[in-house]
Amino acid sequence: MDQTNTPHKEAPAAKNRLRRAAQIASDVLSPLLVPTYCMAMAMWITPLQILPESTRMGATLGIAVITAAIPLCLLLIMHRMGRISDMCLSRRRERIIPMLIATLAYIGGALYLGALHAPMWLRSFFYGAAASTITAVAVTFRWKISAHTIAMGGMAGMMLWFTVTRLATVHAMAWLSAVILLGGIVGTARLILGRHTPAQTCAGWMLGAVCVFIFMCLPY
Repeated sequence: MDQTNTPHKEAPAAKNRLRRAAQIASDVLSPLLVPTYCMAMAMWITPLQILPESTRMGATLGIAVITAAIPLCLLLIMHRMGRISDMCLSRRRERIIPMLIATLAYIGGALYLGALHAPMWLRSFFYGAAASTITAVAVTFRWKISAHTIAMGGMAGMMLWFTVTRLATVHAMAWLSAVILLGGIVGTARLILGRHTPAQTCAGWMLGAVCVFIFMCLPY
């Protein structure tokens, strides 16, 4: 009797482990954190790596504050005020203001880098991220496009630009492949958690990748 029930007991446990893994992937590769990861990539795998480490660390920390810490604090305030029902932004209509905040944060990041005299291609990454997010705001009025995969698509767009321009000081194709794989993991995680449909995740990834790649090409 116990042997017969064992598979039934293991199935929910396995499903719970899968959901926990999906949630971890979603949290680690959150849209709030991906811009900081991209900034770190720009600082450590391009010719900008010749800058003093303290300069690279300081610039990356500044981007983390502007694009992650400040938007997170505003989301927490909105949650306490009852403007959003949960931090996952499960309801489509509740995503509009947070996305507008993210758009302003990306523009703020670009202006911050301008003040640091960063190269135009790096500032253009954040303008591309802002463009993809404001486009997502328009889409969100009718459809719940995935912000997670927009962010991962943006990372892929940046890495694709590094590959095409040969700006990366590492094996660019390997990094591009890894970033695309991570995008697939995040998209799968969003499906497992029931946050989005396959179409919403794929559309998000394409939007982020195209906007960032095009904006990074503009200065050239």
